Amino acid sequence: MRLEEFLEERTTADVSKVLSAVAKSSVRVWEALPIERGVTGGTNPSGDRQAALDLFTNGEFSNSLIATGAVAELASEEEAQPLTGRGALHVAMDPLDGSSNIETNNPLGSIFGIYDSALPCSGERIVASAFVTYGPMVTLTFSTGNGVNRFGLVRKGSNFVFELAAQDLKMPDKPEVYGFGGLRREWIPPVERFVTKLEQLGSKVRYCGTFVGDYNQVLKHGGIFGYPALKGKPRGKLRLLYEAAPMAFITKAAGGYSTDGFVDLLRVEAEELSATTPVYTGSYSITKELERTVSSGSP
Repeated sequence: MRLEEFLEERTTADVSKVLSAVAKSSVRVWEALPIERGVTGGTNPSGDRQAALDLFTNGEFSNSLIATGAVAELASEEEAQPLTGRGALHVAMDPLDGSSNIETNNPLGSIFGIYDSALPCSGERIVASAFVTYGPMVTLTFSTGNGVNRFGLVRKGSNFVFELAAQDLKMPDKPEVYGFGGLRREWIPPVERFVTKLEQLGSKVRYCGTFVGDYNQVLKHGGIFGYPALKGKPRGKLRLLYEAAPMAFITKAAGGYSTDGFVDLLRVEAEELSATTPVYTGSYSITKELERTVSSGSP
Protein backbone atom coordinates (compact mmCIF):
# COMPACT_ATOMS: atom_id res chain seq x y z
CA MET A 1 0.00 0.00 0.00
CA ARG A 2 1.26 3.46 -0.86
CA LEU A 3 1.51 6.19 1.72
CA GLU A 4 -1.16 8.39 0.11
CA GLU A 5 -3.75 5.59 0.20
CA PHE A 6 -2.92 4.73 3.79
CA LEU A 7 -3.24 8.32 4.97
CA GLU A 8 -6.47 8.90 3.11
CA GLU A 9 -8.04 5.91 4.87
CA ARG A 10 -6.68 6.42 8.37
CA THR A 11 -6.00 10.08 9.18
CA THR A 12 -7.67 13.45 9.10
CA ALA A 13 -7.23 15.58 6.01
CA ASP A 14 -4.91 18.05 7.74
CA VAL A 15 -2.64 15.42 9.30
CA SER A 16 -2.55 13.65 5.94
CA LYS A 17 -1.37 16.85 4.24
CA VAL A 18 1.38 17.36 6.80
CA LEU A 19 2.68 13.79 6.64
CA SER A 20 2.54 13.79 2.85
CA ALA A 21 4.55 17.01 2.77
CA VAL A 22 7.13 15.49 5.13
CA ALA A 23 7.42 12.44 2.87
CA LYS A 24 7.86 14.44 -0.33
CA SER A 25 10.40 16.80 1.20
CA SER A 26 12.37 13.92 2.71
CA VAL A 27 13.05 12.65 -0.81
CA ARG A 28 14.51 16.03 -1.78
CA VAL A 29 16.59 16.04 1.41
CA TRP A 30 17.89 12.56 0.61
CA GLU A 31 18.81 13.68 -2.89
CA ALA A 32 20.68 16.67 -1.45
CA LEU A 33 22.80 14.65 0.99
CA PRO A 34 25.79 14.31 -1.37
CA ILE A 35 25.56 17.96 -2.42
CA GLU A 36 24.83 20.13 0.62
CA ARG A 37 27.99 19.57 2.61
CA GLY A 38 30.20 21.61 4.92
CA VAL A 39 29.40 24.09 7.67
CA THR A 40 28.04 27.61 7.46
CA GLY A 41 29.94 29.21 10.31
CA GLY A 42 26.64 30.08 11.99
CA THR A 43 24.80 28.61 14.95
CA ASN A 44 21.15 27.82 15.63
CA PRO A 45 19.16 29.34 18.54
CA SER A 46 20.45 26.60 20.86
CA GLY A 47 24.06 27.40 20.06
CA ASP A 48 24.75 24.35 17.91
CA ARG A 49 27.00 24.81 14.88
CA GLN A 50 24.95 24.74 11.68
CA ALA A 51 25.84 22.62 8.69
CA ALA A 52 24.81 23.63 5.19
CA LEU A 53 22.47 20.64 5.23
CA ASP A 54 20.79 21.98 8.40
CA LEU A 55 19.79 25.11 6.50
CA PHE A 56 18.74 23.19 3.40
CA THR A 57 16.50 20.77 5.31
CA ASN A 58 15.01 23.55 7.40
CA GLY A 59 14.09 25.55 4.31
CA GLU A 60 12.78 22.53 2.43
CA PHE A 61 10.51 21.28 5.20
CA SER A 62 9.41 24.79 6.22
CA ASN A 63 8.32 25.73 2.72
CA SER A 64 6.47 22.48 2.05
CA LEU A 65 4.69 22.37 5.41
CA ILE A 66 3.48 25.95 5.28
CA ALA A 67 2.33 25.39 1.68
CA THR A 68 -0.06 22.63 2.81
CA GLY A 69 -2.44 25.21 4.28
CA ALA A 70 -2.87 22.88 7.27
CA VAL A 71 -0.28 24.49 9.55
CA ALA A 72 -0.96 27.46 11.80
CA GLU A 73 2.46 27.52 13.44
CA LEU A 74 5.76 25.90 12.52
CA ALA A 75 8.55 25.92 15.08
CA SER A 76 11.97 24.66 14.06
CA GLU A 77 15.08 23.94 16.06
CA GLU A 78 16.92 26.01 13.47
CA GLU A 79 14.76 29.13 13.82
CA ALA A 80 14.46 31.62 16.67
CA GLN A 81 10.79 32.35 15.90
CA PRO A 82 8.02 30.15 14.50
CA LEU A 83 6.61 30.63 11.03
CA THR A 84 2.88 31.21 10.77
CA GLY A 85 0.36 29.81 8.33
CA ARG A 86 -3.38 29.71 7.81
CA GLY A 87 -4.13 26.17 9.05
CA ALA A 88 -5.09 24.63 12.39
CA LEU A 89 -2.12 22.43 13.32
CA HIS A 90 1.03 23.38 15.18
CA VAL A 91 4.22 21.62 14.13
CA ALA A 92 7.56 21.46 15.92
CA MET A 93 10.47 19.92 14.02
CA ASP A 94 14.10 19.00 14.20
CA PRO A 95 14.73 19.15 10.45
CA LEU A 96 18.09 17.38 10.62
CA ASP A 97 18.74 15.11 13.58
CA GLY A 98 22.40 14.18 13.97
CA SER A 99 24.10 16.67 11.69
CA SER A 100 27.41 15.91 13.42
CA ASN A 101 27.20 12.57 11.58
CA ILE A 102 27.47 14.16 8.14
CA GLU A 103 31.26 14.06 7.99
CA THR A 104 31.42 10.45 9.24
CA ASN A 105 28.62 9.19 6.95
CA ASN A 106 26.50 7.86 9.84
CA PRO A 107 22.68 7.87 9.93
CA LEU A 108 20.73 11.12 9.88
CA GLY A 109 17.08 11.82 10.56
CA SER A 110 14.26 14.35 10.78
CA ILE A 111 11.69 14.54 13.61
CA PHE A 112 8.21 16.10 13.60
CA GLY A 113 5.64 16.66 16.35
CA ILE A 114 2.14 17.65 15.21
CA TYR A 115 0.17 19.40 17.96
CA ASP A 116 -3.41 20.65 18.24
CA SER A 117 -2.39 23.50 20.54
CA ALA A 118 -0.27 26.62 20.28
CA LEU A 119 3.36 26.07 21.24
CA PRO A 120 4.86 25.70 23.79
CA CYS A 121 2.70 23.03 25.45
CA SER A 122 2.96 19.45 26.70
CA GLY A 123 3.18 16.31 24.61
CA GLU A 124 -0.38 15.50 25.62
CA ARG A 125 -1.41 17.87 22.82
CA ILE A 126 0.31 15.82 20.11
CA VAL A 127 -2.08 14.33 17.57
CA ALA A 128 0.59 12.72 15.38
CA SER A 129 4.33 12.48 15.15
CA ALA A 130 6.82 11.18 12.63
CA PHE A 131 10.48 10.68 11.97
CA VAL A 132 12.46 10.09 8.81
CA THR A 133 15.59 7.94 8.76
CA TYR A 134 18.23 8.53 6.09
CA GLY A 135 20.20 5.30 6.24
CA PRO A 136 20.66 2.32 3.93
CA MET A 137 16.95 2.93 3.27
CA VAL A 138 14.91 6.10 3.56
CA THR A 139 12.00 5.35 5.87
CA LEU A 140 9.11 7.35 7.29
CA THR A 141 7.88 6.09 10.66
CA PHE A 142 4.81 7.72 12.20
CA SER A 143 1.84 7.37 14.50
CA THR A 144 -1.48 9.13 14.79
CA GLY A 145 -2.02 7.48 18.18
CA ASN A 146 -3.26 4.13 16.94
CA GLY A 147 -0.22 2.01 16.20
CA VAL A 148 3.11 2.81 14.60
CA ASN A 149 3.59 2.41 10.86
CA ARG A 150 6.67 2.51 8.68
CA PHE A 151 6.93 3.29 4.98
CA GLY A 152 10.04 2.80 2.86
CA LEU A 153 11.13 4.76 -0.19
CA VAL A 154 11.20 2.59 -3.34
CA ARG A 155 11.72 3.29 -7.01
CA LYS A 156 8.77 2.79 -9.36
CA GLY A 157 9.94 3.43 -12.89
CA SER A 158 11.41 6.92 -12.90
CA ASN A 159 9.66 7.92 -9.66
CA PHE A 160 10.23 7.32 -5.97
CA VAL A 161 7.26 6.44 -3.75
CA PHE A 162 6.74 5.42 -0.14
CA GLU A 163 5.26 1.95 0.31
CA LEU A 164 4.16 0.21 3.50
CA ALA A 165 7.08 -1.64 5.06
CA ALA A 166 5.72 -2.46 8.53
CA GLN A 167 2.38 -1.93 10.22
CA ASP A 168 1.46 -1.71 13.91
CA LEU A 169 5.05 -1.91 15.13
CA LYS A 170 5.43 -2.99 18.75
CA MET A 171 8.43 -2.44 20.96
CA PRO A 172 9.58 -5.74 22.52
CA ASP A 173 9.42 -5.65 26.30
CA LYS A 174 12.57 -7.74 26.71
CA PRO A 175 15.46 -5.24 26.64
CA GLU A 176 18.29 -6.26 24.33
CA VAL A 177 19.99 -2.94 23.55
CA TYR A 178 20.66 0.41 25.17
CA GLY A 179 22.23 3.73 24.25
CA PHE A 180 22.90 6.74 26.48
CA GLY A 181 24.27 10.09 25.36
CA GLY A 182 26.65 12.42 27.13
CA LEU A 183 29.92 11.61 28.86
CA ARG A 184 29.59 8.86 31.43
CA ARG A 185 31.48 10.86 34.05
CA GLU A 186 28.84 13.59 33.73
CA TRP A 187 25.79 11.35 34.20
CA ILE A 188 23.89 11.72 37.45
CA PRO A 189 24.76 8.80 39.80
CA PRO A 190 21.42 6.90 39.51
CA VAL A 191 21.81 6.73 35.72
CA GLU A 192 25.41 5.55 35.94
CA ARG A 193 24.39 2.78 38.38
CA PHE A 194 21.46 1.80 36.19
CA VAL A 195 23.63 1.50 33.06
CA THR A 196 26.16 -0.57 35.01
CA LYS A 197 23.32 -2.95 35.85
CA LEU A 198 22.33 -3.15 32.18
CA GLU A 199 25.90 -4.05 31.28
CA GLN A 200 25.98 -6.77 33.92
CA LEU A 201 22.76 -8.21 32.50
CA GLY A 202 24.37 -8.45 29.06
CA SER A 203 22.50 -5.67 27.21
CA LYS A 204 24.28 -4.53 24.06
CA VAL A 205 25.40 -0.93 23.54
CA ARG A 206 23.93 0.80 20.50
CA TYR A 207 24.79 4.49 20.20
CA CYS A 208 25.54 6.27 16.91
CA GLY A 209 24.96 9.93 17.79
CA THR A 210 21.59 10.25 16.07
CA PHE A 211 18.42 10.01 18.16
CA VAL A 212 16.55 8.50 15.22
CA GLY A 213 19.26 5.93 14.49
CA ASP A 214 19.54 4.77 18.09
CA TYR A 215 15.79 4.79 18.53
CA ASN A 216 15.32 2.45 15.57
CA GLN A 217 17.49 -0.11 17.37
CA VAL A 218 15.31 0.09 20.49
CA LEU A 219 12.07 -0.07 18.53
CA LYS A 220 13.26 -3.20 16.74
CA HIS A 221 15.04 -5.09 19.50
CA GLY A 222 13.63 -3.72 22.76
CA GLY A 223 15.61 -1.78 25.32
CA ILE A 224 16.12 1.85 26.24
CA PHE A 225 17.57 5.03 24.79
CA GLY A 226 18.47 7.97 26.96
CA TYR A 227 20.06 11.37 26.93
CA PRO A 228 20.14 11.76 30.69
CA ALA A 229 20.21 14.54 33.20
CA LEU A 230 23.85 15.53 33.63
CA LYS A 231 25.59 16.76 36.75
CA GLY A 232 26.14 20.18 35.20
CA LYS A 233 23.02 20.16 33.02
CA PRO A 234 20.06 18.78 35.02
CA ARG A 235 17.59 19.51 32.20
CA GLY A 236 19.57 17.44 29.73
CA LYS A 237 20.23 18.35 26.11
CA LEU A 238 17.36 17.18 23.89
CA ARG A 239 14.56 19.63 23.06
CA LEU A 240 11.19 18.72 24.50
CA LEU A 241 8.95 20.01 21.70
CA TYR A 242 11.14 19.19 18.71
CA GLU A 243 12.59 15.80 19.67
CA ALA A 244 11.64 14.29 23.01
CA ALA A 245 7.83 14.56 23.04
CA PRO A 246 7.34 13.48 19.39
CA MET A 247 9.45 10.36 19.93
CA ALA A 248 7.70 9.68 23.24
CA PHE A 249 4.37 9.77 21.40
CA ILE A 250 5.60 7.06 19.01
CA THR A 251 7.00 5.02 21.90
CA LYS A 252 3.64 5.06 23.66
CA ALA A 253 1.84 3.98 20.48
CA ALA A 254 4.31 1.08 20.19
CA GLY A 255 3.57 -0.07 23.75
CA GLY A 256 6.63 1.46 25.38
CA TYR A 257 7.13 4.25 27.89
CA SER A 258 9.06 7.53 28.10
CA THR A 259 10.04 9.56 31.14
CA ASP A 260 12.14 12.51 32.25
CA GLY A 261 13.16 10.42 35.23
CA PHE A 262 10.16 11.41 37.33
CA VAL A 263 6.97 11.50 35.24
CA ASP A 264 5.64 10.44 31.87
CA LEU A 265 7.51 12.58 29.35
CA LEU A 266 4.29 13.41 27.50
CA ARG A 267 3.02 15.17 30.62
CA VAL A 268 5.99 17.52 30.89
CA GLU A 269 4.95 21.08 30.06
CA ALA A 270 7.32 23.04 27.86
CA GLU A 271 7.75 26.55 29.27
CA GLU A 272 9.51 27.84 26.16
CA LEU A 273 10.09 26.68 22.60
CA SER A 274 13.70 25.73 23.28
CA ALA A 275 13.01 23.87 26.54
CA THR A 276 15.21 20.83 27.08
CA THR A 277 14.58 17.71 29.10
CA PRO A 278 16.24 14.50 30.20
CA VAL A 279 14.95 11.70 27.95
CA TYR A 280 14.59 8.01 28.69
CA THR A 281 12.44 6.10 26.21
CA GLY A 282 12.00 2.46 25.32
CA SER A 283 10.48 -0.82 26.44
CA TYR A 284 7.87 -0.31 29.13
CA SER A 285 9.28 -2.37 32.00
CA ILE A 286 12.91 -1.30 31.77
CA THR A 287 12.03 2.39 31.34
CA LYS A 288 9.71 2.25 34.33
CA GLU A 289 12.53 0.67 36.32
CA LEU A 290 14.85 3.51 35.34
CA GLU A 291 12.21 6.03 36.40
CA ARG A 292 11.99 4.41 39.83
CA THR A 293 15.78 4.41 40.09
CA VAL A 294 16.18 8.08 39.16
CA SER A 295 13.22 9.36 41.16
CA SER A 296 14.33 7.54 44.30
CA GLY A 297 17.98 8.46 43.87
CA SER A 298 19.01 4.85 44.55
CA PRO A 299 19.75 1.74 42.42
